[in-house]
Amino acid sequence: MPTVRTIFIISDLHLGGEPEPANRGFRICTHEAELAGFIDSITGLPDAAIELVLNGDVVDFLAERTGDTAPYWAAFHYPEQAAVDCLDRIVNRSADVFNALKGFLGKGHRLVILPGNHDIELNLPAVRRRLREHVGAARAADYEFIGHGEAYRVGDVLVEHGNRVDDMNFVDYHVLRHLCGLVSRGLAVREEFLFEPPAGSKLVAEVINDIKKKYSFIDLLKPEAEAAFPVILALEPGRRHGLFKIASALAEGKARRKQQLRRYDSNISARGDDFSTSEAVRPEHNELEEILLRTVGRADFAKPAAEGGVGEITLLDKGRSFASLLLGDRDETWEHRLHDLFDALRAFQSTNSFDRSIETEAVYLDEARNLAYGPVRHVAFGHTHLAKQVPLRDGGFYFNSGTWADILELPREILDPTRKFGPLAELEQLVRDLAANDFSRYVLFRPTYVYIEQDLAGHSITHELRDYSKEQWK
Repeated sequence: MPTVRTIFIISDLHLGGEPEPANRGFRICTHEAELAGFIDSITGLPDAAIELVLNGDVVDFLAERTGDTAPYWAAFHYPEQAAVDCLDRIVNRSADVFNALKGFLGKGHRLVILPGNHDIELNLPAVRRRLREHVGAARAADYEFIGHGEAYRVGDVLVEHGNRVDDMNFVDYHVLRHLCGLVSRGLAVREEFLFEPPAGSKLVAEVINDIKKKYSFIDLLKPEAEAAFPVILALEPGRRHGLFKIASALAEGKARRKQQLRRYDSNISARGDDFSTSEAVRPEHNELEEILLRTVGRADFAKPAAEGGVGEITLLDKGRSFASLLLGDRDETWEHRLHDLFDALRAFQSTNSFDRSIETEAVYLDEARNLAYGPVRHVAFGHTHLAKQVPLRDGGFYFNSGTWADILELPREILDPTRKFGPLAELEQLVRDLAANDFSRYVLFRPTYVYIEQDLAGHSITHELRDYSKEQWK
């Protein structure tokens, strides 16, 4: 059957953050011209039906200051007017992108927007209405907002942001939906009905953003919190008190998600009820090691490399190297902490992290497999910023649409689990660069999108992850 619909899926644009004259400031998206160019390019395609799906973290409320007095950042911008004002500021700075979206809808194409964990505020009724204005969605426009944790189905493709299975960034949409219902009616909102943002959002607002004022690379590392911990501890041991906040946030995130799973069984399709680290890998250890292993431990670190893990590095190795950094002598220079930093970085990242055919975070691939049944053959997530295309059953695929923001990739020599520590010049150079807030040699911009062509029956006849380049669209 001929193609009747062409679908482009992108995610994690992270529009937002005040730029500074000499550097990126709080932005992690520094390529808005390329993003606007991409939207303009697909707007002019001759296909019969073009659909653009923005799959979460379109704007970044967490990067926006709330004012000039402490606290400077909010994990959730509320009341509604505060969130509307924040959205207006972002749109004004990113006018080229939003003008491109207006042009896209103006040509009669279809635009679908899903919120992620950095733009939870888009679910609020007044913010939804303002977003509709900003993208130029008049009454006749083919525009849809998929809110409150719903997934989007288009033919045999299921799309969702992916933070639903992330302990740190799981959003309690049951409470948020109730809050939105009250404010939509102009009713008073009692304190017990206020929405509590995810642990990851509180982590960014209360800890990460303060660190970012000095080290603007901090949220370019992926996985964001885990990879940043050992680097910060190596550079500035005095910040360890903030790391205890992070450990508490991680523990809270796991506990809240587990509680919600029990309360709303259909909300997560994870199997079983135990999200904690296996007792089998916990020998005798002190209370701190218990906290570290329970809160930042991930079972895939103990898997053999052939199964997507990092081989010889065990959960205990990771806990010990991280604990050593956390408890080490505050007066040591960072040169004396390189060995522990080396071990911790290898434990938190993998040489496979940027391999598009391997999903090193098993929770996302497992959930994609759970969702790919019946009429659903392909599942598309975002959230991790790491582009993926991994086969599923019956010719289907798990996609991650990656990001249009910058990311920071550590040198492969540092991450290689087979390489023993020695006079490792790459690691020493990395720390010197990061200490000087000079990380340009490690920053990557690899914009990607999922490309789908469907027939009249909604069957995907073309489905693949693609890289964007200006030349491709000339």
